[in-house]
Amino acid sequence: MDRWLKWLAIFATIIMMLVMIAGSLVTKTNSGLGCGHDWPLCNGKWVPEYTLQSMIEYMHRFVTGLAGMVVVLFTIWAWRRYKGNKEVRATAIIGLFFIVLESLVGASAVIWPQSSPVLALHFGFSLLAYSGVFLLTLFVLGKERSQAVLQTKLAAGHRNLIWFTTIFAYGVVYLGAYVRHTGSNLGCPDWPLCQGRLIPELSGQVGIQFAHRLAAATLLFLLLAVMVIAIRHYKETRRDIYMASILSFVLVVVQVFSGGYVILSKLSLFATIFHSFVITCLFGVMCYLCLQSLKGPQKTSSK
Repeated sequence: MDRWLKWLAIFATIIMMLVMIAGSLVTKTNSGLGCGHDWPLCNGKWVPEYTLQSMIEYMHRFVTGLAGMVVVLFTIWAWRRYKGNKEVRATAIIGLFFIVLESLVGASAVIWPQSSPVLALHFGFSLLAYSGVFLLTLFVLGKERSQAVLQTKLAAGHRNLIWFTTIFAYGVVYLGAYVRHTGSNLGCPDWPLCQGRLIPELSGQVGIQFAHRLAAATLLFLLLAVMVIAIRHYKETRRDIYMASILSFVLVVVQVFSGGYVILSKLSLFATIFHSFVITCLFGVMCYLCLQSLKGPQKTSSK
C-alpha cells in the first residue's frame, strides 16, 4: 500500500504543477473570461463551443477540479497512514485549504469583476496549495531516511533568515502576479536596464515593473546569504539544508534570467510559462527549507 501512496503523491504534485502552468496560460492568453461570467458552466454549457479562449479556461477548470479530487484522496490517505504525525497534518491542511481557497477566488473572479490586487492573490494561493502538496509528497517519499540527516539544530539567526526570505519571496511572487494583471510586463521594455536607465522614472506601469525587478534582485542576495551560511556551517551536519540552499540559489538565478528573457522575447508564451514554472519550483524548495529549519535531532531517553 505504501508503494501506491508514493505514486499517488508524485501524481498529486505533478497535477498541482499543471494547475500552476494552466493558470499562467489563462492569464497570458487573457482567457479568464473565456467562459463568460458563468461558473461552473462555460457560456451556459457543460461542454462549451470551441474557441481558443473558452477551451483554455475550460481546461484550466478541468485540471483544477481533477487536482482537487486527487489532493483530497492523497491527503486523506496520508493522514490515515501517518495518523498523529504533526508534519503530515499541517502540510495536508495547507494543501487542502489553499486549493479550495484558490478555486473560490478563481470562481469569484469569473462571476464578479475583481481588481488587479485581488486577481493577483489567485496565483499566490495556488502556489501555497502546491507547496503544501509538495511538502507532503517529500514526507511520504523520504520518511524512512528523513531523520538521518538531522544531526544538529540550526542556529536561530539562520532559521529566522530562511523564514524571512521565504515570506519575502511570497511578496515577490505576489508582485509578479500584480505586474501581469495590471499589464505592466513591458513597463520596462529592455533588460537589465529599464528604459535605458539604471533607475527610471518611478510611476505607473514602469514603477510597478521596476519594483518587481528590485524585489527579485533583493531575493537573489537574500538566498545567496542563506546558501553561504549553509555551506559554511551545515555541509556535513545538515545535508538537507545544505542541498536545498544551493538548489534555491540556483533556481533564483534561473528565475532572474528567465524574467529577463520574458522581457527580451516580448512576452513569448514559452518564456512566460517557464518563468512561472521556475518560481513554483523555487518557492516549493524554500518552503521545504522553512520546514526543515524547525527540525533537529531527536532526543533519546536514557533508562
